[in-house]
Parts: sequence; structure tokens; C-alpha cells
Amino acid sequence: MNKSICTLIAVVMLSASCDSYLDVKPYGRTIPKTPEEFSALIHTHLNNVDEGATFLIDNATRITRYDVGAGDDFEAVLTQQAGRTLPVYIGSLLNGSAYEPYINLYRVIKDCNIVIGEIQPDGTDLSTRTLSTAYALRGVAYYQLLRLYCEAPQQGHFEAQAGVPLVTSFDMTARPIRSSMQQTVSRIEEDLNRAVSFQNTDALYLFTADVVKAYLARLYFWTEQWQKALDAARELQARYPLLSGDDYKEMIAHPLAKKYNHILTAYGRSTGSNDSEESLASRTLQYRPVSKRFINCFQNGEAATDIRYALCLDKERKAVKPFFCGIRGAELKLIEAEALAHLGQTDAALKALNELRAARITGATPYTLLTLPEANPDERIKVDAEGKTLTKLMGAILNERRKELFLEGDRMFELKRNGTPEFWTAYNGLRYNTLRYMYTFPIPESEIRINPAIIQNAGYTELLSN
Repeated sequence: MNKSICTLIAVVMLSASCDSYLDVKPYGRTIPKTPEEFSALIHTHLNNVDEGATFLIDNATRITRYDVGAGDDFEAVLTQQAGRTLPVYIGSLLNGSAYEPYINLYRVIKDCNIVIGEIQPDGTDLSTRTLSTAYALRGVAYYQLLRLYCEAPQQGHFEAQAGVPLVTSFDMTARPIRSSMQQTVSRIEEDLNRAVSFQNTDALYLFTADVVKAYLARLYFWTEQWQKALDAARELQARYPLLSGDDYKEMIAHPLAKKYNHILTAYGRSTGSNDSEESLASRTLQYRPVSKRFINCFQNGEAATDIRYALCLDKERKAVKPFFCGIRGAELKLIEAEALAHLGQTDAALKALNELRAARITGATPYTLLTLPEANPDERIKVDAEGKTLTKLMGAILNERRKELFLEGDRMFELKRNGTPEFWTAYNGLRYNTLRYMYTFPIPESEIRINPAIIQNAGYTELLSN
């Protein structure tokens, strides 16, 4: 970002309360007036994506927290002393830092509301792309809030399940209560579809039409809208196909390279310095070995033939895969396979699963209904997203997803989405219990202090302090 834009950002940025967006007042400041000023406001958040400094998309630190601390891909009990700063279990995340995404994302929403409500489209590319990006960012911010601060969706119960407070205009006095999950999902879908309607293809704005469509696929997948998820995933696969062999290795080894089938990545302006956040997180991770449960995902001798095994861990069970913070093409194939399985289209689901395996496993024999492996009895996930006992097919799909998206910020949400299993972790002579309610983060105390009508999430009888 050039110096003039940075200066403009400093001029137009509104002051923010230390509590949250819902308590923001523009003391002595003025709302932007020109397309350039609105664009500068939006580019503040795009710049944060490029620097890995936003909750719109994960960074290396949060992947370490979600996948290493809250998941089960690593063995906490075997952590070396130098890795004592690593979170032990999901409860390690439920301190004041659990409030940070909420506060950060509502600040993004606040700026998007200013743009959406105040910009006067003049037909120029600048105003059109700025407005498109504002809708995209607001939709993605609410999607992130949905995953973190709402229970796992239960199709057919969205009206009864709690969503998040919805703010769609810049109102200094607004104190909204929590919406229903259905209202939250509808808000996200409407915003993302509005962003797509502008057909923005300018990569400078990061959240192009394809990126927004990928988030729609994620939204439909998370909320069990299987046909919509399938349609969205299939549309994008032609442009972001599965890679295999050396191309796949290069993509995993260079997660910031834009020439591969990455749909969106954080750290777009990373220098790759050894002092970078990613390098620090990776070095710390060396002190906690990969779990036997994860290794057991490579069944029937596939550790020797599955390209992902050596890309994920070494002979000492240390993780060697670089962090990837973003969206890439293989996720679409996984969405396709699972959506088809939930829709009862078994043969098509098997075909999609076998296509992924063929791109990863040398000499892979295609699965049939008769040759699908038994579900691993040690697997934490026992039921699927709809609460049904895992079939062999669904177990195989989830197994491939776990291998494919290792260290990509997916595992905690997979556990939450598929039954929110309770289990315990041993560390330093103590037992740490992951309980069902912990998968849903607490609403910040500051929000409830400002608006006592906001209902706290179940399980948090005592508010956490900031």
C-alpha cells in the first residue's frame, strides 16, 4: 500500500472504543465522503489480511491455537518443556483472548456499514469495487462470528438456535440483542450474494467474486445446506482443480505462492523472515509431537504411498507442513464429496472421494461400498454433522479431510461440526476435560455490560474478565 493511501486511512479512520463496535462513537471525526476515502477505509482491512493481522482469515498463531490446542492432531502429554506455551486443550483458549475475534470483527462490520450506508456510487470502478468489498467483508465477518460464538448449526432448528447481534447501519445508539441463527445465516448469505453480484475481479481488493463464492460454499457447508454447498463447490472446481504430484508438493511447500490453486491467502506481503510470526509458531510446534490418532488416518500402509504423510510430519512425529491460512481448491472437492453423501448420492460421493485420493496416493485402489474401511474406533468423531452414526463412507470422507487440511485451521471446527465430542487430555500430571459447551466461545463481558439483554452462551456462568 502506498504512502498516500496510508495517510488517507489515518485521516478517515474513526476512533474505536476499547470495548467494541457496539460502543463506538465518532468523537470529533467525520464520516468519509469521497470514493477514495471509502476505499481507504476498506483497504485498511485488506492490508490487515495481507499482514495476517485480522480475524477475517486465520493466521499462524490462531491455527496453532485451534488445531494444536483445541484439536486432537497433537499429543499434549508428550510436550517438551520448551513447548509449555502451547495451549493444552480448548479450555486454554477460553480466557480474555476468546473475546478478541468478537471485538475485531465488529469493528470490521462497523467500517463496512459506513461504506454501505454512506457511499454514493458514481459508476466508477473505484466506488463499485469498494462497495462490493464492503458487502464481502461484512458477510465474512458474520460468518466467522457464527462459527465461533454460536452453537454448531442443527438443520431444522435455526429459528430456535441463537445467532449473533446484527448491525447493518452505522447507528451510535444501537444495542441489538442476539438474532436467531436463521437471521444470522440469512444476513451472511444476502451480503455474500450482494458482493458476488458486482462481479469484482480486481485482485487488489482480495475478496473477488470467486473468493466470495468460496465463502458461500463454506457457509452452506457449515449450515448443512448440502445442495447449495454442492452447487457452489462444483462451480469453482473448474477454475481451482485438484493438483497432484510435484505441483501439489510445490503448493504445500510454498503456501504464499499465487500461481497455484489458492483462492485466498493471508500474509500476501510476507517477507518470509525467520523472525516472522509463521516461523515462530512453526518452531514452537516442534516441541509437541503429532498424535497417534492423526497418524492412524493413514490406513493400510498408506503412510508410504500417500504424498501427504511426508509433507505433514517427519520420522520424529514433528510437524513439517507449513501453515496455510486461506482457501484452496481441494477444500471444494471435500465439500462436494460430503454434500453428496448427505444427499444420499452415494456413487457420486465415492467418485469425488476417489478423485481426491487418486491425486494424493500413489497407486490408490478406488474405494467401493464393499471395500471402504471400518471407521477407526479411536476417532473422536462418532457422528456426522446431522448427528447420525458415521457410515463407512462418511468416515472415509472425514478421514481424508483431516489429512488434507492438517494445520490449516480446520480441526477444531470439524470436531464442533460433527457432534462436539467430549474428551480429556493429560498434561503435566493433570487431566483437562474438553466439554461440549467449550466449542462455542463466550460473548465478551463488555457486550453484556453495555446491553444486559444479550444472552450469554450456555456453560459460562461466570463472565470472563478482559
